Amino acid sequence: MPTAGATSPVKGQRKTKVGRVVSDKMDKTIVVSVERLTRHRLYKRVMKASTKFAAHDELNEAKIGDTVLIEESRPLSATKRWRLVSVLSRAGEERAGEVIPAEEAATTEAIHGVARPGKPAEGEEGEA
Repeated sequence: MPTAGATSPVKGQRKTKVGRVVSDKMDKTIVVSVERLTRHRLYKRVMKASTKFAAHDELNEAKIGDTVLIEESRPLSATKRWRLVSVLSRAGEERAGEVIPAEEAATTEAIHGVARPGKPAEGEEGEA
């Protein structure tokens, strides 16, 4: 006779995952996409794979693009087996302090500076 502890997980040890909200159109439900790295069986190349989880969001606090922490729970509906624990970061907060160039020339300069470091933009070649 097998023991109950050998076949069932330890109580209180729920799985957690960190992902990005891809849909919040349903009431009290969000869809979270969790990315992981996996190796191709034949070619041995590392690839990104993503899985979508439906999670319960009681207060409708998560929005599209937010990074959230979800936790395993009992089945709440036909597809929901996860619940929202917390919102780790809001969409757009990562670039909140970044200065955005307002003028066309400044924007072009910033683009060329990142794309080709050390080289002047096309219009500045004769001036140097």
